[in-house]
Amino acid sequence: MSISVAIADDHPMVIKGIQVMLHDAADIHLTDVYNSGKELMDGLRKRQPDVLILDIQMPDGNGEELTPLILESWPRISILALTNLDQSFHVRNMMENGALGYLLKSTGQQTLIEAIKSVYKGTQYIDSALRAQLLQDMFVARKKEAEIPALTPREHEILQLIGNNQTSQEIADKLFLSKRTVDHHRVSLLLKFEVKNASGLVKKAIDLGIIR
Repeated sequence: MSISVAIADDHPMVIKGIQVMLHDAADIHLTDVYNSGKELMDGLRKRQPDVLILDIQMPDGNGEELTPLILESWPRISILALTNLDQSFHVRNMMENGALGYLLKSTGQQTLIEAIKSVYKGTQYIDSALRAQLLQDMFVARKKEAEIPALTPREHEILQLIGNNQTSQEIADKLFLSKRTVDHHRVSLLLKFEVKNASGLVKKAIDLGIIR
């Protein structure tokens, strides 16, 4: 087995580091190096590697945009995302766009080689340093989702207006409702969010991402 690998990264030190780490890997050979998104796309039209190590942030294009374009034209390429960013939403975005692996630029030699071999075989690979964070973020997101009360369209509309610091009378005038109806919705919202007043309601709605 011989795995052909290309690198797309605009940092010479990163490229040099990867070249050094792969130098003694007998079953992996580096075919091409690209310093920009344009160089990468032009180069892939001439030759496609088995595995592409792709920096997700380059001056003329990011990996989240390039990944679906690459896979649309060359679906057999296995993309291994490489970045300094450890935010989990970058990982999810790259995976959703078709990348098979995600590594930090601080990754060591053994991990890099293991990741290349994994994605070459079609297996997802996420740096161990990121797995725990992904699981934690998923847990927090699910917990937050479970805390969001079910709102009617009218309650959601009134909640937005309360968040804009509008009084019940102002809301009533805007929505062509009676003040009594608006007050009824206010009480319903306080009960659903388990808060005592409008300031607590707005704070909790912001924390849950319902209003800005």
